[in-house]
Amino acid sequence: MCYVNSFCQYYANRYPKNFVRIVHPLSIAFVLCSTAFFFSLQMFYIAPKVFGDFAYKLYWILVTFITHNILGNMLACYVTSSSVNTLSKDSRCPSPEDEPLWHHCKSCKKLRAPRSWHCVLCNTCILRRDHHCIFTGTCIGHNNQRYFFWFTFYSTLGLVTSFATFCMFILQNGGNFMSLSSLILNLISRIFFQNYTGNTFESIAFLFNISASYMPAFMLAYQMQILSQNSSYYNIFDCTYDLGFRKNCQTIMGKRGLWTFISPLLKSPLPHDGAHWQMKQSD
Repeated sequence: MCYVNSFCQYYANRYPKNFVRIVHPLSIAFVLCSTAFFFSLQMFYIAPKVFGDFAYKLYWILVTFITHNILGNMLACYVTSSSVNTLSKDSRCPSPEDEPLWHHCKSCKKLRAPRSWHCVLCNTCILRRDHHCIFTGTCIGHNNQRYFFWFTFYSTLGLVTSFATFCMFILQNGGNFMSLSSLILNLISRIFFQNYTGNTFESIAFLFNISASYMPAFMLAYQMQILSQNSSYYNIFDCTYDLGFRKNCQTIMGKRGLWTFISPLLKSPLPHDGAHWQMKQSD
């Protein structure tokens, strides 16, 4: 979801201010508009034709819960800074035993903690920097990784739920799905057999649902790997800080671990400030 291709990386590094001013608003607007589109499509067009009265009410609760977590975690990512400036003054100075792990940042002209890297777009070093996300308009790091994980999770879940409901709607209207391989090859020309009575808008919306699912699902897969090994986006297979799944969850999501799926409003203090990291014990 936050994958930036070579062209975007080149443009971001060469013109960081223009990139932030242009790409961030467009990307955030895309997420907000897409969320509003699928919410409206499902709740006011598709779901009323698929579900009965009681099931429709339950579906309202489910979709509202998912939308709350998409937008809430997205906002939490943006307002929660992972900058090294969030460290206390005492934490910005390494202890004698940790000093070899700290490095000097040429851009910030000061020491940066282990696993911290400088971001040209945020113009600061980020604690346990994972990557810069254009869809939340900020860097993902130690303090807001939890929110980004659930943002990608609920974005994927929302689109999968929308896809499933769409399939039910199509089948109820006389459609028969082709095999998955044939479906992908014929998405543009035809989606359904001739018995389907849907219109062009429904076909375009269905195509958009499928294509939009790729980005959050792609980033969720990365985030699950990162969570399992306590690694980062650019060092995804690094096991240096892998303390086991439970401790990894607490390191990234706080003391409540996976219970943070409930809401971004659920408080879950992180076990440390992001400047001191426990390494995996060698066998």
